[in-house]
Amino acid sequence: MRSNHIFVILCCFCFGALAAFWLYALENKPSKVRFEGKGPALIGGPFSLTSHTGKPTTNEDFKGRYMLVYFGYSFCPDICPTDLQKITRSLDLVKEQQKQIQPLFITIDPERDTAEQLKSYIANFHPSFIGLTGTLEQIEKIKKAYKVYGVKVDEEGKPTNNPEDDNYLMDHSPQTFLMGPDGKFIRFFRFSTSAEAIAEVLKKTIKTPKS
Repeated sequence: MRSNHIFVILCCFCFGALAAFWLYALENKPSKVRFEGKGPALIGGPFSLTSHTGKPTTNEDFKGRYMLVYFGYSFCPDICPTDLQKITRSLDLVKEQQKQIQPLFITIDPERDTAEQLKSYIANFHPSFIGLTGTLEQIEKIKKAYKVYGVKVDEEGKPTNNPEDDNYLMDHSPQTFLMGPDGKFIRFFRFSTSAEAIAEVLKKTIKTPKS
């Protein structure tokens, strides 16, 4: 009986060790899309949206400038305002590179985030922010281009499509994308990245023009 118990314990130990190794390998396996890392990634592309001033806006309007792109929605209770304040702080820390950077806030909730709504919302953050909205089809297209997740959920976090409910939330991925002057993906930052860390990357990535 004692030997059976020892055998069971050894089996459990081996299984646990294998599971731990598998999880470690899974988390650390190479990926084309990496948080805060450089590398090839099929992220981004052409878009046609409407700015918070009501002006038709495309990716061509930002050609030659770096873009800090954030997807969210103005009715977000916590994550979005926290990230936008962080982007604002990072821009304040890179005075020399600031003119070469265009921060964009792209809504994933175009049904409520009209141009007028976005104009009021982004006034709370860095003055260079441009808010972008569009039709459902336009927003879905750019979400796919940037590999962004965003769906309507109720107060319990369950997906909802109730057309009479205007108090829904949006479950979404909170990344900030750094795009190059050619519109190509450079890297992206996760929610836990500090403003100071973002600013440091911007300083290293963006060369200030010689006077």
